[in-house]
Amino acid sequence: MTKNYLNHRKSISTFSVSNSKNFFSYNPWLLFFNSNKIDYQLFLLNPNDVILFNNSSRLYIILLGSFIITKVFKSKHRITLNLLTSGDTFGQLELENNNFYYEAKAIGKTEVACINYDTIIQACINYPSFNMFFFNHLISRSEKTYYFIEIISHKSITSRLVSLLLLLAEQNGTQSNNGIILKFSVTHKMLAQIVGSSRVSVTRILSKLLKAKLISMQKKKIVIHSPVLLSQRILNK
Repeated sequence: MTKNYLNHRKSISTFSVSNSKNFFSYNPWLLFFNSNKIDYQLFLLNPNDVILFNNSSRLYIILLGSFIITKVFKSKHRITLNLLTSGDTFGQLELENNNFYYEAKAIGKTEVACINYDTIIQACINYPSFNMFFFNHLISRSEKTYYFIEIISHKSITSRLVSLLLLLAEQNGTQSNNGIILKFSVTHKMLAQIVGSSRVSVTRILSKLLKAKLISMQKKKIVIHSPVLLSQRILNK
C-alpha cells in the first residue's frame, strides 16, 4: 500500500481571511483565525496519506475525517497511540527523536488546518475568550484520550474491537434506515492495527458479528444495526 508523506517543503497554499471566507466558515477555529486575520495552512488528504510530526511545533486541527496516531521506532516497531476525529488536534509538541517519530495516518478523505503553535500561544495571551476555548479543548481531548485507553485496555480482542466500532459509530457515523453507517471504509488491517491484534483475528470476529446480524456491510462501509445489542458483546466477555 502506497503512502503519501506530507511535509512542509511542498508548495502548500496559505489560507487567510482573504481567500477562505466561505471555506469551513462554521468551524470555531477558522472563524477565530479569519476574524483576527491569522494565517493558516490547509491540507486535503486522501485515505492512507500520512503526516509526519516534526520539530517545528505546528498545531494540526482536524476539520473533517479521522487519523490514527502511531509511534514508530527506529526498529520499525509501531505502537498505536490514539484515534482522532473532527475537532481534535495533534502535533503541538517537540516530537522528533533519534529513536522514534510519530505519524498521523488519514482514514478516508481528511481535511486539516495547520498553524504554528507559537501563534496559538500568542492568541491565548491576546484573546481571553480564545484562551478559555483552547483550555476547554485540551480538557475535552484528555477525556477522549482516556476513552481510547479504556478501549485498548480490554483483555479481550473482541471487546476492544466492539468498543472501537461503537466509538467510530458515535464520532463518525450517520444514521440510516438499517442503523448507523460509518462515513468511511476501514480495512481489517487498519482495525487490527488500532486494537493491537492481527488481521486474521479481526476478520474472524467481524465474521461472527456479521453472522449474528449485529453489523453488516454497505458499499464497503460497516453498518452497526444496534449499538445497544453490540455493546452487550463487551459485557459478555
